[in-house]
Amino acid sequence: MIRIGIDVGGTFTKAVALHQETGDLCAHVAVPTTHAAQHGVAAGAVQALEALIRQTGIPPEEIRVVTFSTTQAVNALLEGDVVPVGILAIGPRAERRQTQQRTRLDQIKLAPGRTLTLHYTYLDREAVTPERVRAALESLSRSGARAVAISAAYAVEDPEPERLALAIAGDLGLPATAGHQLTGLYGLEVRTVTAAINASILPCMRKTTQWVRAALQEAGILAPAMILTGDLSVASIDQLAELPATSMLSGPAASVAGALREHPTVDALFVEVGGTSTNLGVIRDGRPVLRYVRIMQHPTCLRSVDVHVAGLGGGSLIRVAHRQIIGLGPRSAHIAGLPYVSFTSDLKPPFALAFIAPLPGDTPDYVVVRDQNGRTAALTLTDAANALGLLAPHDYAFGDRERARAAFQPLADLLGRTVDETAQEVLARAVDALVPLARELMQDYELQQPHLIGLGGGAGVLAPALAKRLRLPLAIAHHAEVMAAIGATTTPLSVIEEVHLYSGAELQATIQRLEHQLVALGADPRSVQVVVEPIPERHAARIRATALEEPSGSSTKIRISRAEALQLAAQALGVPSQCLELQFENEFYRVFTATVRRRIGPFRRERRPLAVIDSTGAICFRAADGWCHALRAPAELSLSALTGQCACAIIGSRYLLFDRSLPVQAPIATEELGCLLIGQPARV
Repeated sequence: MIRIGIDVGGTFTKAVALHQETGDLCAHVAVPTTHAAQHGVAAGAVQALEALIRQTGIPPEEIRVVTFSTTQAVNALLEGDVVPVGILAIGPRAERRQTQQRTRLDQIKLAPGRTLTLHYTYLDREAVTPERVRAALESLSRSGARAVAISAAYAVEDPEPERLALAIAGDLGLPATAGHQLTGLYGLEVRTVTAAINASILPCMRKTTQWVRAALQEAGILAPAMILTGDLSVASIDQLAELPATSMLSGPAASVAGALREHPTVDALFVEVGGTSTNLGVIRDGRPVLRYVRIMQHPTCLRSVDVHVAGLGGGSLIRVAHRQIIGLGPRSAHIAGLPYVSFTSDLKPPFALAFIAPLPGDTPDYVVVRDQNGRTAALTLTDAANALGLLAPHDYAFGDRERARAAFQPLADLLGRTVDETAQEVLARAVDALVPLARELMQDYELQQPHLIGLGGGAGVLAPALAKRLRLPLAIAHHAEVMAAIGATTTPLSVIEEVHLYSGAELQATIQRLEHQLVALGADPRSVQVVVEPIPERHAARIRATALEEPSGSSTKIRISRAEALQLAAQALGVPSQCLELQFENEFYRVFTATVRRRIGPFRRERRPLAVIDSTGAICFRAADGWCHALRAPAELSLSALTGQCACAIIGSRYLLFDRSLPVQAPIATEELGCLLIGQPARV
């Protein structure tokens, strides 16, 4: 049985086939991303899948699942592939003015030079009837809206007005998004902005989803089609048709998720080098750091991997003016439609220098070379690394060094330098652009001496130089060039919900609903892990349910071993692994402790470092001085009684709840009689 992962990148679309039981990579392919095709980048995704099946001869019935990570949602916003959106706002008559202030938006800036056109109408909640809602939606449609964002005050508590408007919009054939579909948190303005952004790309993404489904069916693939979102949850591809905005930045999320499956680590800086751009992000406590996405100056309620994006990659073209290198990118060999010098064996030296404008409106200062037969090729950052001999033969970006040096010779002559000096300056300028972004991330997340993990096809080009400049230990992921596709298909099924909770009964109901969603997607109900953590600044809670196995028993190497967990705990606590003791273990969590004694003058100081490691390698909790205590509890455990007493609790066999500031005041029933309380400082 085979799992397929497909990642749509800015330059290439990659597809991988992994063995269902072992997680071993069976085959992989790459095709150019089809930005200009009729069906957009989805055409390239299908082409990659077809090429993979041709190469491997995999029978369609042996494919267990197809999982996508895609840039199409964010590309649609950046490129303005959006439709005008009508905002239907609903609020109490007594709060009409406040509701209108928070929901009336003139326009939303999506990218430099790109704006989203908006139309607006308002209904008093007391006046909401099917007839009036239909009339309001028809009015928005007549004014030019091609999709609708429905935003009702207090829909977090009662979403019925939004649900009514959604149903009527469906009857009218108007694509629509409601705020309650995106978040369970308060914040009317943020919900409105997010719903409008999501609605603007609905028509485009629905066509894409329909076409992908039809292509899969035509290929005889009946396996579930899934989508990885930016917050590392995995859902049916149907979600791409309803909530496409959740898939933004799913590519970087897939890359780092795949790297963590292969090399679990505590804290790290990752750099993903593509052909056109480079993403930098952080792994903290064994997990990618997530944040709420901002679209230009607009905050949203969408969470995604926190990445800093630099507009240069392995295929970036060199820009020259007045006999000086003035920059790299943002145009790449792929955008210019040119081959890399290092990878094109039929080029005939000597080379002559030429200047081009890759796209209409670009300045003609991008350097290319022409061989003696007049054939044009790009001179890129990858060619600079090859000219310097920095890439090993097994590296994905390895090419012909002598050809690269011959191509750099005319540029070196123009600048009055040697080939080595010219290529080194090109590489140094790229690193100069990345260092401030890397240092900002390290400072923001208080990373002292993290590892640097290289990802992407250009990892060997930039990651070693960046690690050397930052003086960080380096690890380049195995199969780095297809790590995003691997991450897409190995990330476990999971669903996340952020909600305001007022009772243990509501918490349990939410957990059960998420568990049922996973089971409906094919998860083994016995393998579902649930983590509940507070969001203190919003007086809310975030609930993540993750399926660590499927009914077939496959975990695609999701779970880590006890020995790996021990090493992670040692890294997290900064103590030798032989000093750690396993205090608690079940199918989902392990708790390690140590005893550290120090003499300070005449006094002895003793502390007990503690770490909670889950079965995927995430550090759920760590303390320089902590305690854990097993409790035989009655059938109901009062969380309010625990608040302030412990930092978190493992309830029953598979629930981890962070009790401090958790807004639950009523008891919650435990599945099993027992829990483990964990806290700090140490008890005497």
